[in-house]
Amino acid sequence: MLSPGYSYEKAPDQQHFLGRARTRRLFRAILSNREKNWRFNLSPLFMEFLMGKRTYACTPWGMPTYNIFGWQKPCYLLQDGYADTFDELIRETAWESYGTESGNPHCANCMVHSGYEASAVNDTFGSLSGFVATVKGTLFHRYRDEGALRLLDEPVEHGQQTPLVQIGNTAETLEETRA
Repeated sequence: MLSPGYSYEKAPDQQHFLGRARTRRLFRAILSNREKNWRFNLSPLFMEFLMGKRTYACTPWGMPTYNIFGWQKPCYLLQDGYADTFDELIRETAWESYGTESGNPHCANCMVHSGYEASAVNDTFGSLSGFVATVKGTLFHRYRDEGALRLLDEPVEHGQQTPLVQIGNTAETLEETRA
């Protein structure tokens, strides 16, 4: 399973998180020309989202979590508390306050599976084009991308992070967030 990390407030190491643009470059570099035997337990459309080939809005209610404390309010990384019942979770959660589209600064760089893989699955079963794209992505999961191969070979200046972490070009024009 793959899911990008992002700089949610409670994470102890904030400086090493990538923004959305750099996350897309990283996953494009890793997943575009992957080996035939690499298998992931993910929606093909979610992987295309991570690679920057698709755009989705967050579906924060897509993966509800229940544990000994009750029903966890989304997103589990934000730790906004718990509801005692599923009905309470659904009725009393301000769903519009979650996801990059909400303007919530805690969600600005998020691309985590718990909100976006559900969106990809909705795309799969919500339209014929989404279903066809999923079948295609399942059968033909390699995306020949010479540009992505070059990302893996970008030089690293002395004292900087490794290429897969320091993958962004400072002249890059993609926005890190929509907020």
